[in-house]
Amino acid sequence: LDVALWLVGRRAVYRVAGHSMAPSLRDGDRVFVAPSTALPPPGEVVVARHPHQSHTLLIKRVRSRSETTFAVGSDDPTAGTDSRHFGSLTVEHLIGPVTGVISLS
Repeated sequence: LDVALWLVGRRAVYRVAGHSMAPSLRDGDRVFVAPSTALPPPGEVVVARHPHQSHTLLIKRVRSRSETTFAVGSDDPTAGTDSRHFGSLTVEHLIGPVTGVISLS
């Protein structure tokens, strides 16, 4: 389904770079993302823009949320930066939730 939605422009595809989301996502995996501006629930994996480097994209798991912000974390906190380093994100940073994974390894 994600491939069909990607073909009609309803999903974006991003490549995982690095090991911060291991073992859930590995370096080189591709993820399908549904563009969204809805505040994501805890536990969901999302793609978002870094709050201080807008050209840098993050793939992280939502750890907590408030009414207007959400905190993200790495599945392997020793291998990446996350809200512990740059604070909470707002929906303006959100690209969308990961809806599927293509594992190439």
